[in-house]
Amino acid sequence: MLVNRWFGASSLAIVGSCLMATSVYAQGAEDGESGNVDGEIIVTAQKRSESVNSVPMSITAVSGNDLKAVGVTDVAGLAKITPGFAAVDSGFGTPVYYLRGIGFFDSSIASKPTVSVYADEAPIPYSIMTTGASFDIERVEVLKGPQGTLFGSNATGGAINYIAAKPTKSPEAGFSLSFGRFARHTAEGYASGPLSSTLSARLSLRYEGGGDWQRSLTRNASLGERSFVQGRLQFAFEPSETVRFNLTLNGQKDKSDTQAAQFASFSQLTPGSFLDPRLLTYPIASNARAADWGTANPLRKDNWQAGATLRGEVDVTDDVKLTSITSYNRFKEGYGLEADGTTLQLSDLFIDGDIKAFNQELRLGGSLMGEGSWIVGGNYEWSKTHELIAQTLPDSSPSRAFSRPPFNFPAIDVVPQLGNTKYRSYAAFADVSIPVSSTLTISGGIRYTDTKVDFEGCTQNAGNLVYGTAFSLIFGVSPPIPRGGCVTFNDVGQPVLFQGSLPENNVSWRGIVKWEPANGQMFYTSVSRGFKNGTFATLAGNRTAQYKPVVQEQVTAYEVGFKSSLLDRRLQLNGALFYYDYLNKQLKGRVVVPIFGALEALVNVPKSRVQGAELQLTARPVEGLRATIGATYIDSKVTAPFSNYTSFGQLLDFNGTEFPYTPNWQMNADLEYRHDMGGSMSAFVGAAYSYRSGTNNDFIANPILDIPSYGLLDLRAGVEDKDGRWRVSLYGQNVTNKFYWYTVTRRNDTISRFAGMPVTYGVNFEFKFK
Repeated sequence: MLVNRWFGASSLAIVGSCLMATSVYAQGAEDGESGNVDGEIIVTAQKRSESVNSVPMSITAVSGNDLKAVGVTDVAGLAKITPGFAAVDSGFGTPVYYLRGIGFFDSSIASKPTVSVYADEAPIPYSIMTTGASFDIERVEVLKGPQGTLFGSNATGGAINYIAAKPTKSPEAGFSLSFGRFARHTAEGYASGPLSSTLSARLSLRYEGGGDWQRSLTRNASLGERSFVQGRLQFAFEPSETVRFNLTLNGQKDKSDTQAAQFASFSQLTPGSFLDPRLLTYPIASNARAADWGTANPLRKDNWQAGATLRGEVDVTDDVKLTSITSYNRFKEGYGLEADGTTLQLSDLFIDGDIKAFNQELRLGGSLMGEGSWIVGGNYEWSKTHELIAQTLPDSSPSRAFSRPPFNFPAIDVVPQLGNTKYRSYAAFADVSIPVSSTLTISGGIRYTDTKVDFEGCTQNAGNLVYGTAFSLIFGVSPPIPRGGCVTFNDVGQPVLFQGSLPENNVSWRGIVKWEPANGQMFYTSVSRGFKNGTFATLAGNRTAQYKPVVQEQVTAYEVGFKSSLLDRRLQLNGALFYYDYLNKQLKGRVVVPIFGALEALVNVPKSRVQGAELQLTARPVEGLRATIGATYIDSKVTAPFSNYTSFGQLLDFNGTEFPYTPNWQMNADLEYRHDMGGSMSAFVGAAYSYRSGTNNDFIANPILDIPSYGLLDLRAGVEDKDGRWRVSLYGQNVTNKFYWYTVTRRNDTISRFAGMPVTYGVNFEFKFK
């Protein structure tokens, strides 16, 4: 059955010979002299230390130094070096991460992701909290496919684990400076060393600043200032050879401008109502810098985040280790956002959010039969989120509908949307790896998870009481609803604060067979099942039925792959074929709301699937030259009847259609050449290219919601000390000045999009002291 699924698809047959790789950038510097490409990069993908090329799953492992070299400074930048990874903005400031076409496109800060991010194995539970994760790190590991058994729910697409650079037992320090276009500048530094024979510390600081890069289409105004600061303080305490503690304290503050959307077209949301005539001739942006925005809200963030993580390890015996990871994070946000791309007040937002999150994991692990291993453990997670989205829309057709018969009220000014969520989770897990012979190893894992989501929310009355008065008359409520009261109505016409609860449980599991017929050659096959918990959405609901939650999604993943070192270790070829079978996949769909028309809402797709292939090649054909080339092919499809509304309110069956925001092709390439200049100096030049094919915002592709294909070229060159004590380099990103956008959506009466950065360039300076 599975074979028929694979090879019955003609599109997949085209790339059947293209098996994907695990990227191993991190070995480049260490193996530069010998020309090897399969260096012993140690990862903790299975919560134990292993060489990346011996782990039977698709992993991208990249060192912190190599991330800097290719200009990756945030999670979104991983798309430059990770085939199959993509990041987009939801249009409300919340990032959405995809791996192999699997992502969860929702704008609420309380939405759990499908690609979870971790810092030293401690979860960063919400995507909005991942800003600044790529900071003073030793390496990053991108794990593809469901990671539910060891990392828990909400990792159906995969997991990203950042490993911070740790305190050192000898003194060292370093700093780097960067200056570039739009007055962009960064200053980063660290100091590390012993405080006593058993205690060491590391302090890291980073600041990013810069000027405006967006320009108004209709007036002399600009937007885009950057002001972001973060810090981390770590203490490593080793009172004995068998006991280790690491305490991490971190904080950040973001006062940057928010990005304004670009107006692409008008599309009247409420038929038969008033459409502002200014939209008919509104200018459309023709380059990345052009945009427009209103003045209803200050378009500047006032965000901060603070957290602490305590990791403790005790060697119970020579082969058994007890590990505890405790973390707490607090995040607050407040900012205005221009979502419609015009000076009109159609969808001008102010977002206020607050997150508190606690996580505790306790596990016991050890070796088994020499080369094998085992892990058992438990996990508890608790979080609480608050979100209030105030949408200013007096110029929109839904608002104007109230000013026309039969209502004849003034236009609505502001529509606040409230959502409060409490989340708790208990889990127990076990994982074992057993060597059957010198070449064959079998592994298996299981995890039981019990979750509960409690939600309360409604649309609130605001401003001059028009909204409450109008809805009072429409639904027969008397007296008019006061300011701050809920204007979401239950089935009997009463205005209420909606309250709901969603308890769920699941069992995730995996099984892996790994065969290593020769040194440097590994083949594997795996079957796994993972889950993403259900959720409620913060939305503008005038009926409580709109707050119906989506239930947990289930994915069963099948994968076969290989990792092969060839030509005297000058070439590393890795690859995989995969097939994901989905039940109740969570996606952004639509519901039709009286007066307002088709509005976004979360939906479950009953049955769907994703299948694909990946290939990556890392080679050193001659001394000093390294090339990495990778590609991912994705074929997604709804595989059962599924009726929902398009962005334009058409009720259709989406059976057989592709997922929104899921390009068929993604490709990456990186080329670097190093030349010995004599003495202690060397020079380097490099180029990185990333490409993604076109996709669409909707199930039924509409040209007005297209995201065209695009490719981005980055260049770098510089000189450095061979011992890594200093480096001076020039960089250029998007050097062809490609005009592209990664998000397009319908916002009230407009089609708006968020564009990527235009060409940027600058110079970097790095110094280290040991």
